[in-house]
Amino acid sequence: MKDKPIIFSASIGNGHTQAAKALHDELLKQGYTATIVDTFYELNPYLHHFMLHTYLNIIKWQPFAWRKLYFQSEHVPLFNLLDKFGGLFVKQLYPLVNRDDCPFIISTHPFVTAFLSHLIETKKLTMPFYTVITDFVLHPAYLRDTIDGYFTASCDTTAFATKHNISSHLFTSTGIPILSDSSLLLSKKEARLRLGISLTDKVVVIAGGGRGLTNYCRILKSLESLDDVLHIICMVGENSHAMKKLSKQKSKHKLRIVSFTDQFIVFLKASDVILSKAGGVTMAEALVCETPIVLFRSVPGHEEQNAHYLTNEGAAVSVSSYRGLAATIFHVLYRDDVRERLITRARSLKKPFAAHHIISTILMEENEKSHLTVQ
Repeated sequence: MKDKPIIFSASIGNGHTQAAKALHDELLKQGYTATIVDTFYELNPYLHHFMLHTYLNIIKWQPFAWRKLYFQSEHVPLFNLLDKFGGLFVKQLYPLVNRDDCPFIISTHPFVTAFLSHLIETKKLTMPFYTVITDFVLHPAYLRDTIDGYFTASCDTTAFATKHNISSHLFTSTGIPILSDSSLLLSKKEARLRLGISLTDKVVVIAGGGRGLTNYCRILKSLESLDDVLHIICMVGENSHAMKKLSKQKSKHKLRIVSFTDQFIVFLKASDVILSKAGGVTMAEALVCETPIVLFRSVPGHEEQNAHYLTNEGAAVSVSSYRGLAATIFHVLYRDDVRERLITRARSLKKPFAAHHIISTILMEENEKSHLTVQ
């Protein structure tokens, strides 16, 4: 085995962790034994609890405060306060990074990037530092002078770099990394046979991310007005409260409740539509599976921008109210022109090999640096 890169993530939103795992698996294929660090938990479990619950409480109870912060920071570097906060944990973070066998580090979470950036500046580290952005739209909060390369789903990197006076060569448009999974090769029929779903059912997946952040019961009530009986799969993640409520929910539809699972791709492959907020990794997986996307109640700010991107590209439709859910789902399920347009655009935008692209680019850059050093 070769050197041991470190991938720093944070279990604040499951997508960042999934992206880290995808990069880890790709490094393993390339002969590297990478380590994934759940950064805030590793530094201090109380810090992890604070960061997680502060974020979740803001987006749950004060979502428009988060939106205001997100968009104001496009003009004022408010997120740089995270770097200063990270300064409190330099002593604990430094031993995790300062290893002779670590050729480079990668971050998959912007909060973690801020902590690492401050560490690199404070300790004057020369270790190459890369960041992987798990949203479809770039934001200046991601930018740090310490970063050697940005990997993004955005194709608008040149204009973004020019606007913020940074070299466009630092950006590589790769897509958002997802786990390589043999399930990606399944046909809809094969996926349904594996899950025991009738081939004639109309199947709707309702997803709320790894923490199940959506009102499943209210969505189900909204879909009761549809004439046909649907097969509805509620992916509740780690939300045990939602699971208990759904177990008591009466519905005319066939209802299946699924807690956190590593078979999400199989469910996507088996479904006719996914109803979800616009989390970056979930959207990347849906695009790769060519599953029609209906966006609903995305988190203001970063997910809001993801939603705008996907709808503008014609790869998703968006609905803003519970009242409009049934009609929107009906159109996607039963109107062939709508379905085909969504599938065609997903096929055009999907990036199933993003993790391979990212790791290959990093290794190529590091090999070129080594070659220049030898000369």
